[in-house]
Amino acid sequence: MDNKIQLKERDNQPVFRIGLFTGQEHIDFRVMGKFHLEDENGKELLKPMKSDLKWRVKMRDSRPGKEAFFLVLYESFKREDAEKKLEIAKKFDSTAEIMELGGEIYFKDKKINSNLKYVIAAGEYSSEMAARKAFKQFQPDFIPYVEKRQLEAPGGYLEIFDAEYDKSTESANVVRIVPEETPTKTKIFGVRSFDELLQKEHFNDLVYSGVVELRFDIKGNLMGISEIPLEAYLKRVIYSEIGTDLPLEFSKSLAIVCRSEALARVNHKRLGDPFDYGHTGETLRYFGEEFEDENIDKAVDMTAGQVVRNDGHISDTPFHLICGGHTEDAGGMLMDSDNPLLKGKMDSPEPPKKSAGLHKESNARKWILSRPETWCNMKGRELPASLERVKKFFRWEFNYSRRELEDIIRKKTGEDIGILFEIIPIDRGASARLREIELIGSLKNYRIRGQLNIREALAYEYLPSSCFLVERELDDTGTPISFTFVGAGHGHGVGMCKTGAAIMAMEKQNHKKILNHYFESHTIQKAYKL
Repeated sequence: MDNKIQLKERDNQPVFRIGLFTGQEHIDFRVMGKFHLEDENGKELLKPMKSDLKWRVKMRDSRPGKEAFFLVLYESFKREDAEKKLEIAKKFDSTAEIMELGGEIYFKDKKINSNLKYVIAAGEYSSEMAARKAFKQFQPDFIPYVEKRQLEAPGGYLEIFDAEYDKSTESANVVRIVPEETPTKTKIFGVRSFDELLQKEHFNDLVYSGVVELRFDIKGNLMGISEIPLEAYLKRVIYSEIGTDLPLEFSKSLAIVCRSEALARVNHKRLGDPFDYGHTGETLRYFGEEFEDENIDKAVDMTAGQVVRNDGHISDTPFHLICGGHTEDAGGMLMDSDNPLLKGKMDSPEPPKKSAGLHKESNARKWILSRPETWCNMKGRELPASLERVKKFFRWEFNYSRRELEDIIRKKTGEDIGILFEIIPIDRGASARLREIELIGSLKNYRIRGQLNIREALAYEYLPSSCFLVERELDDTGTPISFTFVGAGHGHGVGMCKTGAAIMAMEKQNHKKILNHYFESHTIQKAYKL
């Protein structure tokens, strides 16, 4: 197969497509500047104009598409490792195969990275839940996750008109709102979302720079995509990831890390979608809130094009909200566990050379019940509002009644284990994050592998992290009444602790020292010049 990937260019920068929302019946928008409308092939539908009116995009007719789900069982940058794992996978599913993702990445005809990755894919399922139920078929040899492929594209016709119906047009499948200048903002009104936890609809106004593309989602409703040059993308990403009012050196470190992650994961994510990345955090957060922050603008401009490199490749540089005092090894994210760039360490000015041994249950218990003096322990510090909100996750507790937790487990895993008696820790990583647990039930026992799977199976959305202990309240017969999760940190713990990095910057550490602390054996280089 051809593994050459040519990145699209605008304003001398790579361009990325970010999924914003789905499931809309119509879209109302206003552009704060000069713009034109075009179809999916770039053909102009309406000439450049400036309009203070609201516009509407409405479906004239539509048809849904079709998609199928499959499991990714294993991923590696080494073909020989994937081939060895494929032999094991075929014992469980004869259709298992190796897929190649990524490749040789070019920008303006210059090769800037190589990220060819081999993944073992298995099965074809009609829904995400059906795919999740198949996890147990491949455990404990693999830690699957769900991906999807498009079998048939959705489509239809769109009507586009202004509030006075003075200007109007129509387009098949797609309409693109194209500002004449990238900084021009488009406001989208009343975007509907649904809170599964509260069973309540929300309607929000969103603001984005760059091109906004509207097209049909897989169910035949409207979806939105932001198409934007990387440097402009990063400014909104940094705000979405941590907020405002943080030191310049922290924002510089986060800009370099986010730029690296975006370029390192090209064609690795969102395989069944018409965009590169989502907006909610599976890669980088990208929210449609209005904001201004001088340090964010300066940080992106001052580090323009800079990425983290290791062994000649742009590094996938993950980060998380707060590590809880100790970061995790690369294996905590289903990545290459031997990655020398991502070794778990104490998040402190002088991390001890000897391992803290947090993979041992007795040490993990002491650690989680303590409040160690680390960068991300913010006790006694004067904090900006963006960090004050994070403080509660250094150490945290969540409580569920037994019946409530049993219901969550049934909905999340598709398994009815009966009465939940106990949650047994099986395996912990370098930061005490759980990598495998066993649920002891009256009907069956059930093992869950992978930190994200564990966090999702035991909460309405996600537990803050998998670094936790489980405390039970028992009735007179010894049956649990409730379960309390006592935990540390928020996120997978791999790579840079955003909170620790922000505190380092507040303590006058520059961005290079911050990156040296979290990523070993790296260099900072320019992937492209503006």
